[in-house]
Amino acid sequence: MNEPAVKMEEQIINLFQEVETEVYEGWVLKTLGSRLIVFPLYNVYPDNMDERIRACERLGNEKSAECMFRIAENTNFYLHSRLEKNRYILRERTIVGDLSITEETADRFSLYGRIESENEDRTESIIESRTAGRVEKAPAIDIKPKPRTSSDGRLVLEKAKDGLRTEPVYMLQEGENRSWEKAGRRRIGTKRGDHLFITDANKSSRLKAADILHFSLRNNITRVLVDVPETTFLCENFEEYGFRKAYSCSCYRKQL
Repeated sequence: MNEPAVKMEEQIINLFQEVETEVYEGWVLKTLGSRLIVFPLYNVYPDNMDERIRACERLGNEKSAECMFRIAENTNFYLHSRLEKNRYILRERTIVGDLSITEETADRFSLYGRIESENEDRTESIIESRTAGRVEKAPAIDIKPKPRTSSDGRLVLEKAKDGLRTEPVYMLQEGENRSWEKAGRRRIGTKRGDHLFITDANKSSRLKAADILHFSLRNNITRVLVDVPETTFLCENFEEYGFRKAYSCSCYRKQL
């Protein structure tokens, strides 16, 4: 049993306190939109696994949610093969990265001195002045509008009460005046106290480790957890910015 990974998964689970949560014989199930995510944190005997999987599926069907199993590295060794037996396939492997932010961290990447610069103040003003509630209509064309960027080329990050948002989300409005209408901003982060958890940071192709670190420094974040695809963690050089690879997770979904 990978106890450090289990403890960190428990921390991640507790970040989503507002999400509907159920516990089934030690497995934690959280309903996130159209997905029922199963966190099988604790080992069970192999002869119980098939029934547990079917019970999770029944609960997912009741909620009209797709069942997804998230298995932390070096936990539940038998579950992988049992999921495959029940027609599940490995859809994604993610990495949980951990970063503790100190003044030394900021100095190391030459970001501390930039915080007081005029350019950074202008960027922060842009970030804090935007609100998720504004409704804007994009030009009535068939090309989806590009995300707005600040004057220094950074993607505009928006500080929300519950964390971090980025990139306008547009919905195509059909009718006489065909247009893209802004429907809000994509939530990518959850903030609890001085901790920030970033999920699927690759949803924005322009959101980089440097952007996450910059935002954290400006908002008194002392610890950041990211949960990103393995390829993203490697390609975007998260480790160069001080992120430590804590563990990996295997995500299984039912084969259609």
